[in-house]
Amino acid sequence: MQVSQQLKHRIIHALCYEFILLLIGTPLLSLFLQQSLADTGILWVMMSVTAVFWNMCFNYFFEKIEHRQGWTQRTIPIRIVHALGFEGGLLIFTVPMIAWMMGLSMWQALWLDIGLVFAIVGYTFVYQWCYDIIYAKYVKPV
Repeated sequence: MQVSQQLKHRIIHALCYEFILLLIGTPLLSLFLQQSLADTGILWVMMSVTAVFWNMCFNYFFEKIEHRQGWTQRTIPIRIVHALGFEGGLLIFTVPMIAWMMGLSMWQALWLDIGLVFAIVGYTFVYQWCYDIIYAKYVKPV
């Protein structure tokens, strides 16, 4: 069975996003927390895998709610609810992970994770902007 171009594009987009974030985030988190690169690298990988699976699950159920509610477009309020729901749900999984892996209290891990969310929002903006430019220049849409 041949995989569609759209699916290939989504996989490449997601893998590049996570890989670059891992390369940037691991050393920065290591410096900030005074932890080894191995420990922060393992944490980033665990959080990335968790985020990917949570993304798939969350979007599946969010799209069911959209369909059930008859929402035909993702307006700004719906996008805000989507973003807050995704990030809030992700915190439930990642805060205990951070606390355990980095030896922090749950409160410290929560504040660290909130800080990471804000940093990742900035990264996401820059990544998406660069990806769109590269995609438009070098990849011909099918």
